[in-house]
Amino acid sequence: MVRNSKQGGSGAWGLAVCLTLGAGSVAAAQPPTEINLEALLQQAETACLEGNTLRLAALSQDIRQVAKQPALQGQTVFLNQLLGLFEAGVCQPNQPPAALTKRSKPPAAGTLVPTTTRTSHVQMATGYLDNVNQGSRHERITIINPFNGLLVEGRLDERNLPLSSGFVSVQGTYRVADTAVGSITAATVARQEYIDEPNFSTTAFALSRQQTLAAGKEASAYLNMIRDDSGNVERRFGGVYYHPLVATDQEKTGVVVGVEYVTYPEQTLYKAIVTNVALERRKALAKGGEVALRGRVEVDHALEDRPGGDRREVEISGGWKGKPLVAGWQPSAGAKVSYKRDSKPFDPKLYADSTRTQLHTGVDVGVSKKIGNNKKLQVSYQYGQTEDREVPLFDQPAGSAVGMSFEMSF
Repeated sequence: MVRNSKQGGSGAWGLAVCLTLGAGSVAAAQPPTEINLEALLQQAETACLEGNTLRLAALSQDIRQVAKQPALQGQTVFLNQLLGLFEAGVCQPNQPPAALTKRSKPPAAGTLVPTTTRTSHVQMATGYLDNVNQGSRHERITIINPFNGLLVEGRLDERNLPLSSGFVSVQGTYRVADTAVGSITAATVARQEYIDEPNFSTTAFALSRQQTLAAGKEASAYLNMIRDDSGNVERRFGGVYYHPLVATDQEKTGVVVGVEYVTYPEQTLYKAIVTNVALERRKALAKGGEVALRGRVEVDHALEDRPGGDRREVEISGGWKGKPLVAGWQPSAGAKVSYKRDSKPFDPKLYADSTRTQLHTGVDVGVSKKIGNNKKLQVSYQYGQTEDREVPLFDQPAGSAVGMSFEMSF
């Protein structure tokens, strides 16, 4: 049945739909189950505002199932569009369409009903970053003289020593979600300026398409390109497949498989095929917030005679997102440890049998706050180090980054 509801204000969608589910003798023996669609929408809006992605995903699935009932045939398109806005970060659309102000008739046969939701996302950030160029912590290193084979000590060029800089960045993303086929297509353009080291400033472009499959599976393809102001370009083309193992409003566990083709037009020796497999788990906490744990194995296969040959990496990372505290600020923290090793010596002429072996450790903390309907402010701090005990050129000092970002979806 459909009953009227008040309109106006946050979370008032103008329609309280209660579906009575039951059939045959079972319905006669047990009281019918009533589903209040307005309450589900209110819960989904709250989950969006709180940044509770696990809860929002579970509620979205429930609402889409309810929307398949005959009584809601005329509301299906709008509900899918509304959920698409929630998932894109627009938690309180300013103008609830008239579709929810009263019970609508099903669209006439042959009527073309729009099934797409278009959203835009803009992010602006500023901060300070240590070691922009990933320089070595060793000012002087020992190498083999290629002319006589003797060990010599030399001083690194300034461009190979750590350089730090303040930065400003802006990123814009345009998304089109098609509820009819379960796809999301997105295009992103980004620019990051390093104030003190302009040669390392970058411009990036990305194009992606994500497809929802049966039983919670997902597949996506992407093309990423980044260029620095010195003219160096990196291109990545790949795909990702997600297979869920557990999916509830309290926990989400799944396997992620990815493969990508990487090219550097100015450095043809660095072409590679990168494959990785990850197991990730996210779990809601009883007192609010969530924790996440991820383990990943990656093989970076060189297609040419790249220095060091193939690379293999193992990574473990974890994260925590707390319940919003004073004034709606939500704390978060994370940690990551990774180990990467080349399959061959990096450069026998200069470093003999030394093989690049990198151990990276890092932590990050931050707070974020939802502002109004569709805005978010975030402050973060990161601290980490990449060590290489065999090839000093890649042995980096500990460094940090601090930043503040402002995001808006519309």
